[in-house]
Amino acid sequence: MQPTNQSPITQYSSTGTVVNILHPPSIPKCAIGNYSIAFSTIRAVKNEPLTVNCTSQSNPPPMSYTWTLPAGVKQYGQQLTIPQVVSSGNYTLDVNNAMNATFEPHVIAGHANIILTHHVLYPVSIRSIANTTVLLNQALSVMCPYTPGNPLETSFTWIHVTTSREVGRGQNLALPNMHISDEGLYKCKVNNTMTPTGCCAQQAYDETMFYVDIQYAANIRRFYATGFENAPHFTVNESQTVILHCDSEGDPLASMLLINNTRGEQNVLIEKYSNTISVSIPNARCEYDMGAYQCRANNTHNKEQPVREIEIKIRCSPRPSPFMPPVPMVWTKSNSSVILTYTIVAYPPPSASDAFVWRKQVNDKWLAINDTSRLHSHISDNRLQTNLSIFNVQEDDFATYMIKVNNDVGATEHTFVIQAKEKPAMPKQFSVVEELVTDRSVTVEWIPGFNGGEYQLFVIEYKQQTIEYWLYKNVSELISRISIDGLESGTSYQFKMYAENSIGSSGETDVITFLTRAKTDHEANPSVGAAVGGAVGGTLVIVILVVLWKCRNKFKRNPDAGAHYDDLFKGQTNVSAPNTSSEYAEYKVESHHINQYETLAETSFHQYSVISSGDTEGISVLNRESEVPDNDCAVGREDRFYVNLV
Repeated sequence: MQPTNQSPITQYSSTGTVVNILHPPSIPKCAIGNYSIAFSTIRAVKNEPLTVNCTSQSNPPPMSYTWTLPAGVKQYGQQLTIPQVVSSGNYTLDVNNAMNATFEPHVIAGHANIILTHHVLYPVSIRSIANTTVLLNQALSVMCPYTPGNPLETSFTWIHVTTSREVGRGQNLALPNMHISDEGLYKCKVNNTMTPTGCCAQQAYDETMFYVDIQYAANIRRFYATGFENAPHFTVNESQTVILHCDSEGDPLASMLLINNTRGEQNVLIEKYSNTISVSIPNARCEYDMGAYQCRANNTHNKEQPVREIEIKIRCSPRPSPFMPPVPMVWTKSNSSVILTYTIVAYPPPSASDAFVWRKQVNDKWLAINDTSRLHSHISDNRLQTNLSIFNVQEDDFATYMIKVNNDVGATEHTFVIQAKEKPAMPKQFSVVEELVTDRSVTVEWIPGFNGGEYQLFVIEYKQQTIEYWLYKNVSELISRISIDGLESGTSYQFKMYAENSIGSSGETDVITFLTRAKTDHEANPSVGAAVGGAVGGTLVIVILVVLWKCRNKFKRNPDAGAHYDDLFKGQTNVSAPNTSSEYAEYKVESHHINQYETLAETSFHQYSVISSGDTEGISVLNRESEVPDNDCAVGREDRFYVNLV
């Protein structure tokens, strides 16, 4: 104040006014631990807890903090607490206050918020890798399958577990030219780096292991016998035990076989999936165990099966091969060819010049056979087979043969029999014995031909020249002369013959035509005939006794041979020839029947009626007859006599 004419006076007066400035909440500031969150972004590791503290400045102070989670869930307070982080999302924090102003409007709501973007960090994960098969010297290529983590950056490490070697980096492993030493367990290891907000970096790892199998074709390393480790072939004694071993290598395990291939039959001794097999051959036999043995190994990678072979020789004497047994009995025909074959098993093979000897039995003697134009012996190159070839077989070739074979160990013998099996040959020199021709009979003779290897019969055919049909007489093969009785006197007859056996018949001989003698006058007179008959009847006994005496003396020369007709007066005889049986009726001489007698007849095959003085023609002859052997002394080859009773 300035009074007049005074100095200014300063006076003061004051009043106090308090102005309370109200303001809404400031943008919240958040921190995780001691780390302030910038850029409204937070990172947290999955499945781990998360705590966020936020503050906001306002006047009056915030009355509420409200958190809105991604799923709409509300959480109140300055601190956000998540026990286990599961997913990413936005977290919104709303801060509110109420400002009471002096002036209108009196109440003002203050609000501020912040949106925090949450990123969940999680580790990379790996998927399994299947075990892998790689062929030897081929390349391995494997990819490591994985699921990326957060963050995405991932590193790969490949490790050979067996040797702890790091063999690669990157998602793909490529190893060229794999070796057996590369086989084993492998590991693929992945990792990413997680850096959560407010914390240090964390390394996340995952890994998987797989097996790499280096496979290769099977191969036989060694095949040997105990005691003969380095011998591809060796010799043992018969009955010795042999043990064979075979070792192989390969992946997968080989199918191994030991085979007895001695005869090309590939007899499997043992079969097994393994890298080594063995088999024992006890009591080694020359016939079955000598020869080649094979070891075979094979797996899925073999294009060709590897084979190793060893040969076993067994010392033994010659013996017939059981796989080509000899044929002891051979049937053939004349003029054909025959080969006798003898195959042996022996070691060492017979090598001497006289190791193979063929012989033929002739009259109980064994005679060595020399090569001729018809007979030829042959020995195979391996000295284990011999043949005897007989060309254009003749009758004397049907015999017994023997082969003898020897080597350094021993010898063997074997017999063969060549037998005929054919039709008989036609009898030769069929003729009539003229000096023995009578008015009622004709005697024929012949030389028997070859019987064809079977019992033969001779069939005599005869007939009157003017008659069409033939009569037949069967004759034993032991007979070569026979009298055909019951013929008409002074009549022309035709004769022929053939031989037959079980195979068939020979050809017929040429027809012989011959005339029986005519009757004399005294033969035609009944009274004279009766008288002569009585005389003959009286002398017949004497003649027969003389004949029997002569026969008995003849057979006594050989004390071991029995007389075939010693029982002539007993009405039967023992004949060695088959199918021949003859009986003879006795001569009866009675005083009151002086003019009657019976003929000497074969009662088993043909019959003669009694010839009496009243009927000299009363003779009945069957069409087919059989005769006794030649050693009947009524007709003898050597003595050349014939008793005619008519």
